[in-house]
Amino acid sequence: MPIYEYQCSACKKISSFLLLRVTEEVEPYCKHCGDRRVTRVLSAVHVLRGEEKRIEGLLDPSRFSGLDENDPASIEKTVKRLGRDLGGEIGEGWG
Repeated sequence: MPIYEYQCSACKKISSFLLLRVTEEVEPYCKHCGDRRVTRVLSAVHVLRGEEKRIEGLLDPSRFSGLDENDPASIEKTVKRLGRDLGGEIGEGWG
């Protein structure tokens, strides 16, 4: 099942579309602002791993080596990275 991603010309955000069949057509649009001026982008390859291995990877201490707990920007960067790695997106002004 392919996932196609498109970047919006207006707001620059990425929208993803999961196709259940390769022959299925998609009419892409921005899921954030609704604009239809989008450009297909090359998306990352996703590899499925067991849940246990996934959690181990997220908790690996080396992932936090650059974290400065006294620097809000450093914390924000780490939280956003963790959000992406968990399959979500942490929006602006999260904290």
